[in-house]
Amino acid sequence: VSRALPDGGFGYTDTASFSPEATAWAIMALKASNTHLDLAERASARLAGYQQSDGRVSAIIGFAAAAWPTSLCLLAWKCFQGYRQPIDAGLRFLLSFKGQHQRKSADSPLGHDTSIVGWPWVEQTHSWIEPTSLAMLALKINGYNDHPRTKEAARMLMDRQLSSGGWNYGNTTVFGMELLPIPENTGQALCALRGMTDQASVQRSLGYALRRVRSIRTPMALTWMLYGLGMWSQLPQQWERFIIESLDLQNRYGPFDTVLLSQLLTVYFTGARLSKILV
Repeated sequence: VSRALPDGGFGYTDTASFSPEATAWAIMALKASNTHLDLAERASARLAGYQQSDGRVSAIIGFAAAAWPTSLCLLAWKCFQGYRQPIDAGLRFLLSFKGQHQRKSADSPLGHDTSIVGWPWVEQTHSWIEPTSLAMLALKINGYNDHPRTKEAARMLMDRQLSSGGWNYGNTTVFGMELLPIPENTGQALCALRGMTDQASVQRSLGYALRRVRSIRTPMALTWMLYGLGMWSQLPQQWERFIIESLDLQNRYGPFDTVLLSQLLTVYFTGARLSKILV
């Protein structure tokens, strides 16, 4: 609340300028905790005013190609009534937003199928796990489960699942060597794939997440691991304590930024079910 900007929205810190990412997460955190909803409504309106004419919401002014925050804004706008127009514009843009994809060559050092279309961070770059997972969540929450883009993205995520379980930023093997999983990417993929595949196909990744979450207290990784496990009804019994222990790290390292604080608060107040705050 102390980081709310006078003209609406939030920055990453109490001295930072407006950030679409920080604003979207702060909206979801305030809605989840059911406090200061007036600030959340003003922030939603600020996001809508920041949206560009083609529906995208870019990370920073002057760099329209970095349109990945569009997905987060679509989630934030679903917290309140009255945002049908920016949601529809954002959905149209998201369905047209693609990265670079090409048929995999026989001598490619990469293990994953480079032809499957997901979503990139930035225009004209390759598709990766986090922006693809966020886009899938935004589309699914708006009823686009059966859209060809959503289905192909699910196929992309399954293609990028590591044989030992989990996901990283988006590579499986490079020059024949399997890369390690990353907790937050694993949680994001598990969250996005709920309802798009059966549990057996992600069981090894759920196993990795259940083992790994018990020792994770960094906020982004913990948030997404809990969301991913929560989507599959696999939350560990002590998950609330994990969040409190993560918040306590601020006593050692200083205040978390707005995104990290909001992620922890959102997962705590929703019981790791993001859909609880969306309308």
